[in-house]
Amino acid sequence: MKKTIWPLESKLLLYTAVFIFQQCSKGDDGGNGYGSTTEPIVVTVTASNFNTNFNENPTEGESIGTIQGSTNSGSVRFSIISQSDSGAISVNATTGQITVADASLFDYESRMVITAVVRVSSGGVSEDITVTINLVDIVEVDVSTLTLWEGTPITFTKDNGADPTQSENQDRISDNVWLTRGDVGILFNAFSESAASNGSSPADTEWAQGTFDDLETMEFTNFRAACPGEKPKNVVGIPMVVHLIQDDVYIEITITSWAQGKVGGFTYERSTP
Repeated sequence: MKKTIWPLESKLLLYTAVFIFQQCSKGDDGGNGYGSTTEPIVVTVTASNFNTNFNENPTEGESIGTIQGSTNSGSVRFSIISQSDSGAISVNATTGQITVADASLFDYESRMVITAVVRVSSGGVSEDITVTINLVDIVEVDVSTLTLWEGTPITFTKDNGADPTQSENQDRISDNVWLTRGDVGILFNAFSESAASNGSSPADTEWAQGTFDDLETMEFTNFRAACPGEKPKNVVGIPMVVHLIQDDVYIEITITSWAQGKVGGFTYERSTP
């Protein structure tokens, strides 16, 4: 049989033709060859409505919460479309954090709910969500009706190891409240208690951190709970207000020393009638 010898140029042309045919065939099947097309990414945005309870009378700039939003391409941006009360809130464009813009509008007696529509977007794709802020009514104290002891402060000291049953070791603030302390534990009312009880002593009193200037927003509780970390040693130097419940008077008081090591000493300054 006679063997045919192909010239080099002919071989190259043949190989090129086969390669092009194979690549075009892949493209026809939707493969990766010539003639194939890449499907565009469909951008989606996901966001959830925001609903929260929020105390009235906040401060401007106070955080209310954060809107949750995401996208499958890049990042999302947040923008306010409308508000039930214009200028009540602001929204951070990149984080979605909602803050108080106009504190005067957060008044339960004027409105119980503040709403807004916020757009969460990525490129030309967006989703609108509803923000609902339910205002919580805070009991507001009319300070002008309260009996405040605003007289010259006095200092009371119970020495370490002093007998709490003796009158000289008790601050007899009124006929109903005689403050003192045993060798261990917190303050107690010697008029009606023989020793301290962590959850209620001193009896017939309630306490809060702050001064008379803070009375409108104070939340009173028992002495131990009013101390930072529920430890009296941590309240040294912090102004407080004590309410004598039965007498219904308010007194400013600051504990200036609190002995440790089971010796029972303490010192405080308090206001007088």
